[in-house]
Amino acid sequence: MSKKGEVVCVTGGSGCIGSWLVRLLLDRGYTVHATVKNLKDEKETKHLESLEGANTRLRLYQIDLLDYDSIVTAINGCAGVFHLASPCTVDQ
Repeated sequence: MSKKGEVVCVTGGSGCIGSWLVRLLLDRGYTVHATVKNLKDEKETKHLESLEGANTRLRLYQIDLLDYDSIVTAINGCAGVFHLASPCTVDQ
């Protein structure tokens, strides 16, 4: 699993499993599109931005899993998608 320069997407990139996968992919030379719920929340982004290779090979996207257009933006140009995110809705 190493295709230097190939672009892949990780949905749920700020989660526990997603963060480790982003790190592994960056370590193996991939360019990663990682999705988060809120780009302004440092709890979701700071640890990803500090990864080795992130400054040149990581792009973060804020998406809503229930909005097709926001997902398409994140996966555009990707050779593969690791789908780890799940929408969470609360009925009131």
